[in-house]
Amino acid sequence: MDVKTERWSIRVTPAEDTIVRRVLDNAGKSLNEYVVSCAVAAAVNDLADRRVFTLSDEAWGELHDILNRPAVAKPRIADLLARPSVLETE
Repeated sequence: MDVKTERWSIRVTPAEDTIVRRVLDNAGKSLNEYVVSCAVAAAVNDLADRRVFTLSDEAWGELHDILNRPAVAKPRIADLLARPSVLETE
């Protein structure tokens, strides 16, 4: 289990507090558990949705080289993609 050593301090309006506490009553979670889990989930999604990445000149050159390598046949992947997906089978 990770030891919690960092502290956040946030302010909310009374209306925001009321709505979150309604959820807490139904979810059986503490305010801390709820806020942290929602904030972490949102952060993970935001990171996954990034569309702009900053690279050093060296990293850009390395990526460019990787993307320009000749294609290599991957028979097992071709076989997998040739099969119907689980969503297409009954």
